[in-house]
Amino acid sequence: MSKQDEATNAVLDVINDIKKTGFTRDTVDHDSYLGGDLGVDSREMLEIWYELEQRLGVAVGDAEKRDLYTLGDVVALLQRKLEGAGAGREAVAAA
Repeated sequence: MSKQDEATNAVLDVINDIKKTGFTRDTVDHDSYLGGDLGVDSREMLEIWYELEQRLGVAVGDAEKRDLYTLGDVVALLQRKLEGAGAGREAVAAA
């Protein structure tokens, strides 16, 4: 599974858990707005970020979370974090 797929699945799973929705990759796309299309409010977004960081084992700074409006924005940031984490693990394993 690609890092993009992993991030997309995680975001949709967390949104579905918190909002009790049934979004799938077939019903939303990366251009879907978190607030307008997916109905995520600011309080829920805080919960979503916490859950994503826990599930994926990444840390996302508050400044990095600003100006992310679409599912694709969040997925792209998490994908970068996951790729960076994977590169770090590979370097440690190789040493």
